Amino acid sequence: MAEEKNNGDSKEKSSKSRLDLQIIVVGLVVFLMCMGGAYFMIRSLLAPLLPQEEEKKSSSGEVVLVEAGEFTTNIYDINGTRYLKAEVYLQVPDKKVEKELETVMPVVKDEILSILSSQTVADLDVRNRDNLRKTIKERLNRKLGGEKVTGVYFTSFIVQ
Repeated sequence: MAEEKNNGDSKEKSSKSRLDLQIIVVGLVVFLMCMGGAYFMIRSLLAPLLPQEEEKKSSSGEVVLVEAGEFTTNIYDINGTRYLKAEVYLQVPDKKVEKELETVMPVVKDEILSILSSQTVADLDVRNRDNLRKTIKERLNRKLGGEKVTGVYFTSFIVQ
């Protein structure tokens, strides 16, 4: 009799542990499905809010740089005794835009020179150089029509 009672207890424990295991497995599957659904739902809702890549590279993935030249100009200053010497390169999306830019290079140089000569010493500080890049990029794109310039780089920048 004692053996039957032990045998019955072990069957109950066995069936109870199987039931517990099934509940855990089902719960885990439901949890993973909910997490996956939430991930895709949040990703699709937040995708328009995420910042898009600003700098577009050409289809081959190469960076196309156009030398705008070296600029030496007086800085907008009360005394008029300070000047800026900078060498500027422009990043463009592809070779086609590079050719277009080379045909209108005098216009590009004039616009860059106009921007640089209107800056104060404070505007040319290292902390404000990104603002200067942004201004040059925006004004050139406005002047040329479209997103022709994707980046502005200084290889030399001397304020004296």
